[in-house]
Amino acid sequence: MAFRQRKKKKDNCKPNIIPILDAVFIFIFFLLMSAQFLEIYEIGSDAPSVKTISEDNKDKKPPLNLTLEVKPNNIIVRTGLDGNIAKTVGLKDGNYDYGDLAKTLMTLKSKHVGETSVIIKPDSKVQYKRLVFIMDTCREVPSGQPSIVARNDKGETVETRELFNQVIFETII
Repeated sequence: MAFRQRKKKKDNCKPNIIPILDAVFIFIFFLLMSAQFLEIYEIGSDAPSVKTISEDNKDKKPPLNLTLEVKPNNIIVRTGLDGNIAKTVGLKDGNYDYGDLAKTLMTLKSKHVGETSVIIKPDSKVQYKRLVFIMDTCREVPSGQPSIVARNDKGETVETRELFNQVIFETII
């Protein structure tokens, strides 16, 4: 009797992955084409720092320590280490009076031309959009206004259009 010999299957048979790679490539292409790319804007801010007054700094004039308390109805501008109220800026047409705030900041900058930082202490009920407008007002002299010309601590005459460009947020814990 003659027996037929069956052919043995090859043990090292490799699967054909080319169709799967084609499908993955096409899927990636359509995924990239349907993606929405967003522009993300970032506004830089520093964390508040704690510094003690040393012996050699006592003969200098005290720091400005400009603080803006932003409340839903007004902005309280405080100066000095004891927090004296320099000005209260109210609302104008439903928004803060940014022109009055800019004039106040320009006056303070002309007296303290070397200072560059402002501390913003916002209330939790204040809208983020309004905080951005306040930060923009704090950073530079509004267009149409003349540059600030003043004498610095060394007695040199300085002309600048920058107000307080180092914005620090104070958080309440």
